[in-house]
Amino acid sequence: MADASAVPAAPAKVRKFPCAACGADVVWNPGAASLKCPYCGAERKLPVTFAEVREHPIEEALAGARDLGWGMERKAVSCQGCGATTTFESGVAASRCAFCGAPAVVEAPANERMVRPEGLLPFRVDRDAAAGKFRQWLSGLWFRPNDLSAKSSLSELAGVYVPFWTFDAATHSAWTAEAGYDTQVPVQVEENGQWVTRQETRTRWESAEGVHEHAFDDVPVPASKGLPPDLSGAIEPFPTHELIPYEPSYLSGFLAEEYALGAKEALLRAKERMSQEIYAACGREVPGNRCRNLNVRTAWSALTYKNALLPVWIAAYQYAGTPYRFLVNGVTGQVGGKAPWSIAKIGCAVIAVLLLLLLIAALRGR
Repeated sequence: MADASAVPAAPAKVRKFPCAACGADVVWNPGAASLKCPYCGAERKLPVTFAEVREHPIEEALAGARDLGWGMERKAVSCQGCGATTTFESGVAASRCAFCGAPAVVEAPANERMVRPEGLLPFRVDRDAAAGKFRQWLSGLWFRPNDLSAKSSLSELAGVYVPFWTFDAATHSAWTAEAGYDTQVPVQVEENGQWVTRQETRTRWESAEGVHEHAFDDVPVPASKGLPPDLSGAIEPFPTHELIPYEPSYLSGFLAEEYALGAKEALLRAKERMSQEIYAACGREVPGNRCRNLNVRTAWSALTYKNALLPVWIAAYQYAGTPYRFLVNGVTGQVGGKAPWSIAKIGCAVIAVLLLLLLIAALRGR
């Protein structure tokens, strides 16, 4: 990532998580909140930590990262479709991209200069629960292709730790606008050769100004190439106040995407999102019935950041060459997604409605 340019990278140490009973690699088990062996079922609790993931002044992120790499050996593949670089245990093979479903993935060199996440939210929703939400979502779709269920196989449901930045800011915004005050005025109009009275709306415009202050907390910005911002927004919020310090053990058995967005660009996106909220809030403060020519000037202070991995279940599939995704928030279970429309079904529905309207018109004409 671009921000990690000034610090020499330390090679990642090989870390395995062997089962004490049979020696196989144990993986994170969301249901039991522990590491669990997929072969013999033995569980190993992770030590409880009381450390906190703290806010850092934005200047630290812009100066460059200190901790680099995953802190463990992970294999990486790069998608030739969406460009996402996904990592997983070295003994696992990947045949398609977890984010867009494209089969064209190639092994990528290890990025030892990647910013190491400071915190994460472990998966709490397990795969079975996520699969149930996916089936429920599919069954509730209307006007979709008949073969959609076959194309969107549950076998492609993957648990992925997606990289995020979060930002805090204190804002002071001064706004000016023209406030419109509506009044109803009686007006004489001619209709069918007769003069009748109608009410018309007249707007009186006056200058207005004010100040709006707001403190933003943990505004999330995905640092992902594979996850579009509109889709990630559909499964917000994540309980970022519950972030725990990053520990490689939580990644065992799951995919994790490398950071594809640096702190500088992420801050610009966060400011854009906050500015939109500020503009809307200032517009609501304009007195009267309507406003125009709203101008907002914002001063920013107390800018801080955190970087963390957030858990997402993703069902990605290709339909007619276009990628579609279904997402489940790995902590709250909130769902979001997109699916293709069936033009044939929509066309039949439109024709049926038109025929019904024609039938009603014909009956009324008798």
